[in-house]
Amino acid sequence: MSQWLLNPRAYLTVYKTGVTSVMLLAAISVHAAPTTNAVDATAPTSASTTPVPAEQQATTANTVASTNNTLLAAQLQPSTQALSDANQALLSRNAQLQREVNDLQTQANVLVYESKGQLFLYGAFTVLISLLVGIFISWLVFVRRDRW
Repeated sequence: MSQWLLNPRAYLTVYKTGVTSVMLLAAISVHAAPTTNAVDATAPTSASTTPVPAEQQATTANTVASTNNTLLAAQLQPSTQALSDANQALLSRNAQLQREVNDLQTQANVLVYESKGQLFLYGAFTVLISLLVGIFISWLVFVRRDRW
């Protein structure tokens, strides 16, 4: 640790790394900054060279923006008939999806009951085979005792 603190090359390496990091950060921030200013096509432009007060520019921009928003809202406002048609289509789609859900639930229940029945049959066959094997083994044991 003390060798690192006393070594001037270590400081040089840290300095180079720091400078490189700052330069990289500056380059990234320059590329991230917008390079063009967007100009509203509907905003009035003046050809005169007289400066316009900032308050008047803000008022004009707000008026144009509110007019655009009002016009856009009016254009995008759906009619009552269109809303009714869309609502009817959504209700029919909802009913169709509900029927599909019910059908799938019924199929799932049938599969569950079939698997339970199949497991019951496997258990019954296992018991039957175990019983037969037990009878056969006991028969072998009792037959051999009679031979002794």
